[in-house]
Amino acid sequence: MASEDGDAVLSDVEGEIDVQTSSDEDFSVERFREVLAELNRERQAREAAENSATELSEKFNRLKALAHESIKRRDESTRQRDEALREKEEILRSNDKLSTEIAEVNIAKDEVVKQLDEVTKARDGSRSQLDEVTKAKDGLRSEIENSAHMLVTGIEKISGKVSNFKNFSAGGLPRSQKYTGLPAVVYGVIKRTNEIVEELVGQIDATAKSRNDVREQMEQRNFEIAIEVSELEATISGLREEVAKKSSFIENLEKSLIEKDEKVAEIESQGLELRQLVNEYEDKLKNLESHRPLLVDQLNYVSKIHDQVDDIIKIVDDGNLDQSGLSESLFLPQETDMEENIRASLAGMESIYQLTRIVVEKTRDLVQKKSREVKSLNEAVGQLVKEKEHIVSLLRSALSKRMSVDPSSKTNELFKVAENGLREAGIDFKFSKLLSDGKVPVSDDKANAMETEEDEIYNLAGALENIVKASQLEIVELRHSVEELRAESSLLKEHLEAQAKELSHRMKRIEELEEKERIANESVSYMFNWQYIQ
Repeated sequence: MASEDGDAVLSDVEGEIDVQTSSDEDFSVERFREVLAELNRERQAREAAENSATELSEKFNRLKALAHESIKRRDESTRQRDEALREKEEILRSNDKLSTEIAEVNIAKDEVVKQLDEVTKARDGSRSQLDEVTKAKDGLRSEIENSAHMLVTGIEKISGKVSNFKNFSAGGLPRSQKYTGLPAVVYGVIKRTNEIVEELVGQIDATAKSRNDVREQMEQRNFEIAIEVSELEATISGLREEVAKKSSFIENLEKSLIEKDEKVAEIESQGLELRQLVNEYEDKLKNLESHRPLLVDQLNYVSKIHDQVDDIIKIVDDGNLDQSGLSESLFLPQETDMEENIRASLAGMESIYQLTRIVVEKTRDLVQKKSREVKSLNEAVGQLVKEKEHIVSLLRSALSKRMSVDPSSKTNELFKVAENGLREAGIDFKFSKLLSDGKVPVSDDKANAMETEEDEIYNLAGALENIVKASQLEIVELRHSVEELRAESSLLKEHLEAQAKELSHRMKRIEELEEKERIANESVSYMFNWQYIQ
């Protein structure tokens, strides 16, 4: 009845726990859903703010790239303008060089003309200076050739320098039908120089025109860039203000989101702790319930082991020790009360331990007793062997003495000597029994003495042989009994070792069950306390 009342109270408490945990779970689920909805709304607002911020950053990056491109174009136009100016300066310097060379050629031409006039005048004036004139003419011719070669090479170099504008060296120097020799060369050089100068002037004009166009375009582009940059600066300032507002709004959202995440995490952790606690209690209760049949079986086996140990003690101690009342009063398993079953199992194991101690002591005494008996039997066997050897020696000495004595008296004396020898060996045997039974015939007839002598010896030997065989049979029986005692003692030792192992295993199992019972009691008490606090 007490166990039924305890079960009813426990079921009522479990029902209250289930109702409260279910209400807490419903409340936590609704609260969790509301928090999730708020988190989703805040997450959407944060995503919208992040998208607007990314769009603003993309616009700013595009404006920045456009400004960089305009700056690069401006730098490229200035570089091209500088290169055009440098090329113009180089062309002007080359033009100056060509003009100086042409002036030098004209001066040389005038000198040559003057010298030719002087030569003609000298030829008309004096024949004596003809050789000198011819020599001077040859010198002048060589100088003219050198000058012509210098002019040609110089104009070719100048043409090579300005070949990037136009190829002037394709058809050679210009020719004239009016002039030959050095004047033709000079004419070609002057003509080529004029062509180069005209080309350079045209290139300079085109460069100046393109430079002016580029300058106008650059100024127009700079003006447009300045307008765009001012617009971009205004847009960027507005975007910065908007980004600052959005960032502050996002920071506030993040802070509120972090706080709500912390609250949600705290609520989730509390819910998980409660669920884990409930699951642990349920697992522990299920574990205890699953161990109930195991504990019942253990109690049954403990009772059986106790009965077997009691039977062993009765066998060893010849039924003097009575332990039958323990197995019936201590080891009755109960189907509902786990604590009583564990206590009964512990009491049974303690009783089994005491009984095994008694069995060990009794078995040790029995083994020692049997070992002493075996030792005494071994000593008796050794003594019998020695007596056998002594009897053989006595028989040999008696047979040797018989030749010098009267047959009848010799036989009686021989029997006496044999009886004394057997008595000294510890065997009480009378040869008079053999004589009274007629097994050894006695005759006083001296005529038949020699005939019966051999029969007497054979009879005596047969009697001794029977005695020795009986002794050997007794020795064999003693050896068999010793072997049986040894086998019995070894079986007892093995049985004791098995009982000791089983006892140690049962003690460990009892300790584990006691620990589980303690943990279960603590868990149940903690659960009741927690329920009371809630």
